[in-house]
Amino acid sequence: MDRGWAEDFVDLALPVACSAEVHQLHWSAGRLRAAAHPDLDSEAALAALGGDLPACVDAVAIWRRAVTDGGFLAEWCDHDLDDPVYRHHLQIAVNRLRNEGVQDLLRSLPARRAEAMGRFLLRFPQAWVDRAALGVVRRNRRAGPNDALAGAIRRAVQVRARSSFVRSLARWNRVVRPAALVRFECVVTPWDTPPHAAGVLDGTASWCRVGLSPRWLVEVWGPGRAVDEQGDLVLGHDRMTLRWEATADGRLAACVRPGGPGPGEDRLGTASALP
Repeated sequence: MDRGWAEDFVDLALPVACSAEVHQLHWSAGRLRAAAHPDLDSEAALAALGGDLPACVDAVAIWRRAVTDGGFLAEWCDHDLDDPVYRHHLQIAVNRLRNEGVQDLLRSLPARRAEAMGRFLLRFPQAWVDRAALGVVRRNRRAGPNDALAGAIRRAVQVRARSSFVRSLARWNRVVRPAALVRFECVVTPWDTPPHAAGVLDGTASWCRVGLSPRWLVEVWGPGRAVDEQGDLVLGHDRMTLRWEATADGRLAACVRPGGPGPGEDRLGTASALP
């Protein structure tokens, strides 16, 4: 997988209690590094022969397996992974699976895969799991269709698009309230399909439909660009946005506009055809 997709992401650091010290894991531009362990593979091989497995080496192994497998996406789609209540229930589910063979976690996966994915979700905080998930999304685009992963990716696009849409309505609260009750549909399209949108803001008759590909997750939502500085929903990696513009009958209609300009430039563009 090329690493260029993640160059604009904020770097992450995670402290790890390892070998009686506190080491750091670093994620940068799509790569995970353990600075205190320059030869991870050799240390893992020694541990397999009976030596102690350093916590950093174990964490990297857990990460690599999760990114290769992708089975954790089904949990990532719908849950706040940093929520203490969720993590408590997840820990119980992983323990029951390991000790009793009772699978309350990721039931569509074989038990060993489900346990490995559960360990990954427990080991890393939300921001790190986000990065791993986006890596899986990116690789799934290149590797071809996978029914289980494709379903989870579609769900992730829809959930995160709706959340971003609700945030984008904050400055229109005089027109629609509460924003979370506006009828919203996200159609998930193939990777390179241009985004589209249609809709109306008109009190209780408000609705919106957008078409977004999984590319939106990687290139817009992932780097934190889903809502721009003006509060508009960003639909494309080129900063194409959904804007609400007045119509002759006094309503607000959805228009897809080119990306926002730099300071002092005109924001007007040409509306694309609505589906």
